[in-house]
Amino acid sequence: MISISSFIPIRVFPFFWFLIAMIGWLNSQSLIGTAIWSLVILISILIHEYGHALTALAFGQKAEIDLVGLGGVTRRTGKDLTKWQEFLVVLNGPLAGFVLFFLVYWVYSHWNALSSPLIKYAFEVAIHVNIFWTLLNLLPVLPLDGGQLLRIILESLLGIKGLKLAFFLSVVLAAFLCLYFFSIQQFFVGALFLMMGFESYRSWIDVRKITAGDADTKLQKKMAEAIENLRMGNQEEAFSKFVSLREQASQGVIYVTATQYMAHILADQGQYKQAYEWLISIKSKLSLPYLKMLQQLAYRLQEWEMAVKIGNQIFQQDQASDIALINALSYAIMGEAKPAIGWLRSAEQVGLSNLPTIIQKREFDAIRDLPEFKAWLNKSF
Repeated sequence: MISISSFIPIRVFPFFWFLIAMIGWLNSQSLIGTAIWSLVILISILIHEYGHALTALAFGQKAEIDLVGLGGVTRRTGKDLTKWQEFLVVLNGPLAGFVLFFLVYWVYSHWNALSSPLIKYAFEVAIHVNIFWTLLNLLPVLPLDGGQLLRIILESLLGIKGLKLAFFLSVVLAAFLCLYFFSIQQFFVGALFLMMGFESYRSWIDVRKITAGDADTKLQKKMAEAIENLRMGNQEEAFSKFVSLREQASQGVIYVTATQYMAHILADQGQYKQAYEWLISIKSKLSLPYLKMLQQLAYRLQEWEMAVKIGNQIFQQDQASDIALINALSYAIMGEAKPAIGWLRSAEQVGLSNLPTIIQKREFDAIRDLPEFKAWLNKSF
């Protein structure tokens, strides 16, 4: 990684060099052409990102530029900006690209020194790169700048509903553009929109859980304070704040997060039944770590069927041996040999290393003498 210290720090990651070189080679099929394309892309992206970064600085924020993957990212810190300021920060990236395009095009049209084939080719590449990628970047697909501009407008007009609508429209348009570019055999661009559509879909699923209360800065501040209290070991004060947050929010991300933290504190204190009841009430909204906690609590409280049900759900997202093992133990306790064996096999396949010791647990006594279990033991050991 290359780091450049300045009033706007710049970091260039190795994969960025690989990708711009690949784009250059695919378009030129020569080493000189690859070098020209790479230099043009580097300068064009930097100017684009400077459009974002300089605007952010003008509004009192700090900014740094990372060149990663397929482009650049301007990371900003400092005070919160108004919606119109955010809009200008986003807009000035593409505007910088347009300014560069018109400048290069004017020089290309008027400068006699462009009789050199290499210089002429470099200017032609710069014209092509800046007009194509700037227009592409203005398409209303997240996380492109066009998608960010649409998000800011819709969020300003409709609040949380606008944010959800922006992600939904991003998914629909990305799918359409993906199919279009694949149909004209522009597979690289089509693949880009496929990835953006997938990420927009995942974000849309997440933002659907957000409510108007989640945008309340007072509740956000209180949540941060409660988490800090918990981090410092003050569980009682943290728990009190989480209870208050849960009552004030009543639904949405803050409500779910407060409930999860409350259950975590209760479980730490050995109040497993109450922790289980809090989590089971929001089962469909739990994050993966708390789904795992819920499965463990269900098993501890001898809710075998629920432990299995939750384990099935988790295993689709995270194929971990401890999840499979809890399912196997639960089925064994319920006297169901066939699914217990299946989950033991799954646990072993995903990393369980001490299976001979595990099967000696008393939880398997209920199926130890069943023909299916005996046959599996004889075959496996």
